[in-house]
Amino acid sequence: MQYYTVVGDSYDAAVNKAKEMYGSDVRIISRRDYTTRGGLFLKKETRCEIVCYLPPGTAAKKSSRKDLKEFEAEAKTPDPDTLTHAERLNTEVYREEEESESLKKARLLLQDNHITPPLSDKLLEDLPQDKDPSTVLPDRIVRLTPSDYAMQVHPRHFVVFLGPTGSGKTTTLAKAADLYAKAGKRTAIITLDTFRTGAYEQIRAFGDALSIPVLKAGDEGELLSATEQFSWKDIIFIDTMGVSPKDQELNLRLRSLLDVLDRDRTNFMLTLSASMKEEDAMEQLSSYQQYTPLSLAVTKLDETETIGNVLSFSYRTSIPIIFFTNGQKVPDDIRKASGEVILENLKSFGLDMKSYKSQIRR
Repeated sequence: MQYYTVVGDSYDAAVNKAKEMYGSDVRIISRRDYTTRGGLFLKKETRCEIVCYLPPGTAAKKSSRKDLKEFEAEAKTPDPDTLTHAERLNTEVYREEEESESLKKARLLLQDNHITPPLSDKLLEDLPQDKDPSTVLPDRIVRLTPSDYAMQVHPRHFVVFLGPTGSGKTTTLAKAADLYAKAGKRTAIITLDTFRTGAYEQIRAFGDALSIPVLKAGDEGELLSATEQFSWKDIIFIDTMGVSPKDQELNLRLRSLLDVLDRDRTNFMLTLSASMKEEDAMEQLSSYQQYTPLSLAVTKLDETETIGNVLSFSYRTSIPIIFFTNGQKVPDDIRKASGEVILENLKSFGLDMKSYKSQIRR
């Protein structure tokens, strides 16, 4: 008996497709509903896969060349009773029920930490069946999460902070400027946010407290003048206003300002809250895609239990993480990206680093 696999947008669509391909006598023996992964500009979509057969003595519908061309990608599933164990593991119908306990536990750990494809798929690839996944996955997560160590050590002359309003952009910039100042770099700050009430006063207060000079620039001429005044500095940190993809006027304004900078000497850094959903982070990235962000600053670790969504975003976009911030204190609450910080902010792996460190300090 020959078995067939058919996929449709819904169960009814799959059944109708099977009847169109093989005739009205087709019989359904199994059903599997799933969701496609989607992509940068693609939405996730639901699909239904059915396995069907024709009763003995029933002839399959004769297909025209057009039918064959249309359905040539449809897979044929062999008789389940004739499959070997290895073949069943590679057959979609049996994959779920044959999944090992180790793999099931690994999937739950990743789901609990909001780690999604394609990172989760890579983490589960060739997972050892004889080891506890909670001891295997942490090392893989650290290795697969891109961290911007090169930019930490050798920052560019201009470091532009981009990100939505409320993401902690300004405070993170001040913390980073102080971090490099303490490392012996000559730092300065320029703010382009002349629209938000109190924005300049806020960054100026940070600059005064940290002994870092601050200038504001409302147009291209003022920005060019400010960069010339600070030309002897090692690093110039530039704060920007938060923009929305729908605010075309403000987007154009920001772009005209940033065009003044030498792109080869500029690191555009995207600032995102650790609690932001991955889908929302992708939308924010689309607002700043024209600048090609080179680094990611993850803020507000203290407001979430896990950072799997941010790690998934970083892996998916290939934008390495450079800083993490975990509070409002300036300049204290900032840390350079590292495997230690990543593991401290994941849960259910049996690596309660926060609790362990607090016990050591006592």
